[in-house]
This record gives sequence, structure tokens and C-alpha cells, in this order.
Amino acid sequence: MKATFKKAAIAATIVTGLSAGAAQADTFQALLSIVQPLSLAENTQMDLGQIDVSTDAAVCTVAAAGARSGAACFDAVTNGTAGVIDVSGTTGLQFDISISGTTANGLTFAPSMLDNGQGATTLTGVTLAASHQLTLGGTLTVDSGATASANNPTSIDYDVTVAYQ
Repeated sequence: MKATFKKAAIAATIVTGLSAGAAQADTFQALLSIVQPLSLAENTQMDLGQIDVSTDAAVCTVAAAGARSGAACFDAVTNGTAGVIDVSGTTGLQFDISISGTTANGLTFAPSMLDNGQGATTLTGVTLAASHQLTLGGTLTVDSGATASANNPTSIDYDVTVAYQ
């Protein structure tokens, strides 16, 4: 029985050696390009200033350099602050930007991109610069002064979305 086992093990080694010698292998390369994920950071928080909610449908707009205008702007000669958002990622690639506002507590806020045209809410095919910033302003509308007064909000949200093309 021992002799049979040895013969079977030797035969298996010979057969394995023959089939391994017939195999072919090589190394090839797959190309790739590392793309940094886009990221957003708030450089300067937008400040709409003091808002007068005594009149429904009144608006307060923050434009370039924080200039404020509209009946809902309390002390309209005082500037607000335009928002500045830093965008980082792979320099030179193109991306799309979209912004949207919200309605809450009797107020509606509609943001706009100031550095790429007053009132724009979407841009496509923007080339990412090494140091890329978005300057944002917008218009706050008093939907219900009574609701705003009752809730006494101190902020209102807006969304900025960027995505590679």
C-alpha cells in the first residue's frame, strides 16, 4: 500500500508540472486619473442684516459687496455681507453649480450667484481654478410678517451644490 501511494503522488506531480508549464501569464496596465472630490467650505457667512417684517411681500436683497435694497431691509443704508464659498477639487476640470433657497418661518430666501451674473441660480461648464470662490447674495421675501414675528428666526438656509461634469 505504501508503494502505491508513492506512485500516485509522483504521477500527480508530473502531471501538475506539465500543465503548469503550458500556462501563459503577463502583466498589463489599466490607465486611471485621480480626481479629487469636490468640496465646499464657507469662507464668509452671508448676513442679510436687520429685516423689517411689518409688511407682507416686502423684500430685502443683498447684492455685490453686500449692498442692501428693498422695503424689508431695516436701515437699508447699512450693508449686509455677501456669502463666499470656497470650492476645491481637481483644478482645470469642469463642474456645474446650482443653488436653491428655502421657505421657513414666514420668510422665503432665493440666493443668487453674484460673481457669475446677478440672479443666476445654475451654471454649467465652470472650469475649476486653483483657488475658486463663489460669491453669493440673494433676496429675502416676507411671506407672512405675523409668522416671522412669532417665530423670530435668526437665520434661513440655502443650498449650494457642485458636481463634476
